[in-house]
Amino acid sequence: MRAPRPITALGCALLLPALLATTGCSTQDDPRDDSSDTGHSSRPTAGKPAAHPDSGDFNGDGFDDFTDIVESTSKDKKKYAATLVVVYGSREGLDTATAQRTSAGSRPYASFMSPLLRADLDGDGFTDLVGSRGAGGTVSGSFALFGGAHGLAAARRLDVPDGFRPLAAADFDGDGSVDLLDGGHGGSGDPNATGAGGEGLLLYGPFDRTGTPKRQAVLDLGQHGYATPTTATTGDFDGDGKAEVVFTYSFDSEEDESAPGDLHTVGSYEGGEQGLVRDTRQESRIAAAVATQDGPRTSAAGDADGDGLTDLLLPTQLSAAPAEMPGAGGALTILYGAKSGLNTGRKETVIGGMDTADRRRIDFGSSPSAGDVDGDGKPDVVVNTPGFRRHDGKVTLLPGGPDGVQSLDGEQVVDAETEGLPGTPNPYHWNAFGHRPPLLDVDGDDHADAVVFAPLYEKRKGAYLVLRGTDTGFDAKAVRLFTPDDIGVPLRLK
Repeated sequence: MRAPRPITALGCALLLPALLATTGCSTQDDPRDDSSDTGHSSRPTAGKPAAHPDSGDFNGDGFDDFTDIVESTSKDKKKYAATLVVVYGSREGLDTATAQRTSAGSRPYASFMSPLLRADLDGDGFTDLVGSRGAGGTVSGSFALFGGAHGLAAARRLDVPDGFRPLAAADFDGDGSVDLLDGGHGGSGDPNATGAGGEGLLLYGPFDRTGTPKRQAVLDLGQHGYATPTTATTGDFDGDGKAEVVFTYSFDSEEDESAPGDLHTVGSYEGGEQGLVRDTRQESRIAAAVATQDGPRTSAAGDADGDGLTDLLLPTQLSAAPAEMPGAGGALTILYGAKSGLNTGRKETVIGGMDTADRRRIDFGSSPSAGDVDGDGKPDVVVNTPGFRRHDGKVTLLPGGPDGVQSLDGEQVVDAETEGLPGTPNPYHWNAFGHRPPLLDVDGDDHADAVVFAPLYEKRKGAYLVLRGTDTGFDAKAVRLFTPDDIGVPLRLK
């Protein structure tokens, strides 16, 4: 059984800065046309298309593939480069010889502007990779790397409206084709904005290889032009074939006397043939779960209880903990999908994050991902705690119980000081040891694996550690390590 994972893998959260690069394959700065440099030093195993391609597998060979953004800088910080990297899975796990890279561009501080979204955009049976580039907060273009039997092709500019930034990919109208969603830009509530918030846009698939959509719908998501969505988490929470989306907005209305009185930090919408329809039933509960003084935390979607319906995974900062979890701290809240709607069936689960080494961290529950790590047929959940032990970071596996609900019972923690791990962590902490969602089965053994990045490992060269899933969870002695240098993109520029 393949490990369950979010239907949009992905596309849910803001892209976290990473560091990766690869050997072998790169693209030109301008992605309007396929680059001539599309070869790999070693091609991945040839795969085949599927009616419902696995979101983790770009070439259909049965092994999930890893992708990340590597941000490289010079010691004096005067040089910067962002690189999109893909490393393909194999029977032995991630194969660094297949690494493929795409540059953000040659303009100063060019970067990737949106989440990387995994979806079969053109309906050919292979998962594609979608994103956008930009610099200085301005989108310069959206692109797709189209999947195929031998892996992803070079980046190609999509034929979409100027400034379009794909924030989510899902089937919103239930026609079986993937759609792309942009929540809009700007607003006085956006610290990077200079004007009123622009309208959102929903582009309906199927898309052709030029990236031209079938049709489009304009969306009013800007809250009177004050703020536009920061993140979008999608999933078919009610199983009706049309995806829902949960938006978060980051703003501080208390600092702005002119702010409208009906602003909300969370917006929930149901997909439909004509666009999105707002459903306010769970907005206040979601907003309460993800709220912090610095704005909403980033949620994720996945089937956490194995019932075939997508659930909403909410990193939560507890301000008034229940009696059994005294004091404020971090937690993971799970709102379960149901035919009658999100959080209308099974009672929600709140999992508090206790640890003896550092008490409770308020950031426990970050970057949640669902998948079957131990291969028992019940989904597990993996979360990060970035602030653990002076920002050393840790990864926690929450195993699924008999009733499909995760808990702290049997939790497994892996951090930079876990015995048996390969590599050399920074002895002065700040290792930022954390997994990069989603969970992936990179070796095809029906156990979900987690790929961790630690930027200060190996004397600041950085390291990726693949936590392989086994029947007993993560096995530190089976972890494989490779560095950004191993895939052709060093973190330190000369």
